[in-house]
Amino acid sequence: MSTVAIGARVRDVVSSMVPGGPREVRSPDRLADDLGFDSLALLELALALEVEFDLQAIPEDHAVSLVTVRDLETVIADLVTDNVVEPAGATGHGG
Repeated sequence: MSTVAIGARVRDVVSSMVPGGPREVRSPDRLADDLGFDSLALLELALALEVEFDLQAIPEDHAVSLVTVRDLETVIADLVTDNVVEPAGATGHGG
């Protein structure tokens, strides 16, 4: 999955969970200041993203740095690509 597709899915999830009802979400939007997420709403958002992308818990060191939607897109893309397993024989050692 491309980082563009991951970013679009992240924005869709965030958009659907904005406190006060769904709205258009842009990458630079700040989760608390612009979109109104409080700590409970952020926890619910993190859980929804974990389910959406079939991830384990978002690591705490990543979670504390999540301020904008772009931050979410970056962290989720990193976690998704880290979870991708190379097919057998794709190590480049010929064979």
